[in-house]
Amino acid sequence: MGSALERGIRFARGHAWALALAAAILLATGLRLHGLTRHPIWLDEAYSVAVARQPLRAIAPSLADETGPPLYYLLLHAWIRLFGEGQAAVRLFSLLCGVLLVPATAQLARRAAGSRGGLVAAFLVSATPMAVQFSQEARMYTLVPLLTALAADQLLAWLEGGTRRQLVTHALLLAAIFYTHNWGLLVLPAAGAAALLYSGERLRGWVGAALLATLLYTPWMPILVAQVRDPSYMFIGMVQTIPWWQLPFRSILLFAIGVGDIGAKARTLLPAAGTFLFGAWFLWLMTAPLLKRERRRANLALLLYAAVPPVSAALYTALARPIYLLGRYEILVLPVLLAIIGGALAGRLPGARLGMVVAAWVLALAGLSLRYTAGVQRRFPEPLMAATLAPNLRPDDRVVFCGLYRAAMEYHLRQARASFVAASFPPDAANHLGWYYEGLDRQDASVLATAARDQCPGHRSRVWVVATSGATCRVLIDALGACARLSSPFLDRGVPANQVLLAEPRVR
Repeated sequence: MGSALERGIRFARGHAWALALAAAILLATGLRLHGLTRHPIWLDEAYSVAVARQPLRAIAPSLADETGPPLYYLLLHAWIRLFGEGQAAVRLFSLLCGVLLVPATAQLARRAAGSRGGLVAAFLVSATPMAVQFSQEARMYTLVPLLTALAADQLLAWLEGGTRRQLVTHALLLAAIFYTHNWGLLVLPAAGAAALLYSGERLRGWVGAALLATLLYTPWMPILVAQVRDPSYMFIGMVQTIPWWQLPFRSILLFAIGVGDIGAKARTLLPAAGTFLFGAWFLWLMTAPLLKRERRRANLALLLYAAVPPVSAALYTALARPIYLLGRYEILVLPVLLAIIGGALAGRLPGARLGMVVAAWVLALAGLSLRYTAGVQRRFPEPLMAATLAPNLRPDDRVVFCGLYRAAMEYHLRQARASFVAASFPPDAANHLGWYYEGLDRQDASVLATAARDQCPGHRSRVWVVATSGATCRVLIDALGACARLSSPFLDRGVPANQVLLAEPRVR
């Protein structure tokens, strides 16, 4: 008995780092599973499923009119083929990437700051509300930081004297980032800024890796050009009015581990002044490793890797067009920042180290409690509308979607096993899988009126309209009111007027 206990103790001592990392991974898994289905599938998630459920060869072409590359959707396509399209199933892929982000961040911090820094970073990323939130959404916002952390680790390994295999792996990961999100292109100048701190073979090797990654991305470049010209990105300027120069600093406040919800309605533990003090502490932790002579260049490389993407995006927003959506895209660099901070916390004076780590953890868990209780309170109308509409649909009914509802409504109606014929208004919104944002696209009035009249129900047919507010949907509703008997049949069930309407032939 005693020898078995001794062997167990020796094993634990010999594998202390791996066991502590396993504990962080288990914690991250539990925090991400908790509340996974608390909120219904919403617009962006339903859009992910709508793209991914297409035939494999149709996914990339369907994104030509959209704002992103295809890798996440291709992976989600394979995932839902295996596990289905249920609410938990489609989110579990993001959850898996979010859990894998823990060891990826730990390894990056370990390479830059040693074993203790790796473990502190692992526990921080396991409980950071931003990382937890995006692990519970069927979007690419855990895949892209996972790839970013892996690419940063391989880059740092190469720059610090690593092998050609690590350099090639870095190049392949760069290409994967480019194919996951358009913001991923900003990792290229970030990695370049880090590589410029080195010289000779290390710098030349990275230039070759960058050329390889760019070459692999070349097939998608014509589509990227079309996406950049598309007005869809302009919605950022419509929903966000924060001055461009404030955006990176606002991101730091969102990265703060005491934040609950992410985005325009973020909730924090502290009043505004306290929040800014916390942000200042966060900034100090980011730069503290540079004050130490040991591994200074490696830590500066990581800081550049993390800082260049948001700063570049803010400058592009100022000079060209808005691409910086606060509270979302900057998660690209979150694991790199937490790796830096993990090293900073682990490197404090022995007497202060434990207290600082505990304080960070208390704030992280309290931020999560805000998220689970008073933080994210999403109230989307689509589940109620779909649950009310589904039992009333006939297989030959046509449902015309106008505005932003189509992807989410179709998802919830499919989950209810409803049969219907789907259409979009304006008709060219079908090219965006129904996504239409009032004010982005200027429609010709006569063409719009003709398209609206084309939706009038025929003899013994019914047309349902699912609409958001706006002048475009008003054209459709007015046209149907002129050619058919129009009603709002679900007012008594909590569905607002003009959101779900039924157009039937008039009785002669």
